[in-house]
Amino acid sequence: MSGDNLRRVTTGKTMGDRLDERLTPLETVDDPRSNSGTASRDAIPESLLTSVIDDVAEGDLAVDDGLVTQSLDEILLALIALSDGGTHGTGLMEDLSQLFDAQLSPGTVYPRLHDLEADGTLTMHELVQTKQYLIEDVADAETQIERAAYRHLLVGTFLRASLDAL
Repeated sequence: MSGDNLRRVTTGKTMGDRLDERLTPLETVDDPRSNSGTASRDAIPESLLTSVIDDVAEGDLAVDDGLVTQSLDEILLALIALSDGGTHGTGLMEDLSQLFDAQLSPGTVYPRLHDLEADGTLTMHELVQTKQYLIEDVADAETQIERAAYRHLLVGTFLRASLDAL
């Protein structure tokens, strides 16, 4: 599936003062290049997307730690972006545990935060007993998160489409 087959849609939920948006596959009906009037096999049903969003929002999603680690930079950026006024490493580890049931060690999380800071994507402020992380380069953070979301969407779409073959 190419990027041309994706569209942004609002979920109706808000994060701060912005509507939450996500990328969803365009159905073949909406694709002018298509000659058929049926929905594409790789279109993700709205009910599946809604279910996943609800699971994430309610914290009912258990994900293998390896999958979280694979996209840890992007997940950390997203968690920091969603926090009001920044957050610290311990809070991020608690969020990872709560949202994904991921039990990552400080030796996994903190080096990633330091790398993101060294790249200029994050800024760190030393407080009395902790360090607070904030997004410094919004465009870079958005690009990283969008790329990771697209990669995961491609894998998820492939797996979803493979169910038809079973």
